[in-house]
Amino acid sequence: MTAYEIGLYVEPVSGRKPFGHVVIGIPENQFLELKADCPDQGFKGQNPKVAQAIKEGITKDEREWMLLHLGLRPGTECRFTSQGIVPYIDEAKEKPHFERNGRKFWVFRHHF
Repeated sequence: MTAYEIGLYVEPVSGRKPFGHVVIGIPENQFLELKADCPDQGFKGQNPKVAQAIKEGITKDEREWMLLHLGLRPGTECRFTSQGIVPYIDEAKEKPHFERNGRKFWVFRHHF
């Protein structure tokens, strides 16, 4: 099970309609390290730098796997933007599309 999940839109750099979205599940040890670096802000809640650190920490390999699962060519230029509400993922029923660096990735292609 993951300790924390973040949802991101995968968008073309032009900013048009998103290619899809991804949910990244972070294991407890990685999440605790991020929380130590970016502690909660008291009554304001969780430090937004945690989500930013996860987004900035997406590796080239992880990016390529996301593009593959979105049906896009490797090297396609894209950006990741905050999704806000993270879709519920039942890990017992919905296996991740891939796992890298201890993290789990669920990738959903948008059909327009």
